[in-house]
Amino acid sequence: MLVSCNKKDKPICDIPKDITYKNQIASVIEIQCFKCHAEDVYKEKASRSKIFDYTSLKKMGESGQLVGSITHAQGYIAMPYRKETKIDSCTIELIKTWVDLGMKE
Repeated sequence: MLVSCNKKDKPICDIPKDITYKNQIASVIEIQCFKCHAEDVYKEKASRSKIFDYTSLKKMGESGQLVGSITHAQGYIAMPYRKETKIDSCTIELIKTWVDLGMKE
């Protein structure tokens, strides 16, 4: 990943043109979110927010909650929860682009 030194510039992210849940998003969600949102722990750690499968994650994407949470937008619970930092900006851009492109499986 190439990152500019100028704080006003956004990092240069290599976002694929065809993003799918199976090819890119599932692994990102597993790495970034499964500590609290995996199927075997989400009821205890994630207030029942289910995002460990395509159907549930797509529903969160359609509602705006997925992007709102990972971007720490006002009115959404910031994810990762109780951390001072967001996931990296290129991962956020990947997820936002996937949502914008219609969340292909």
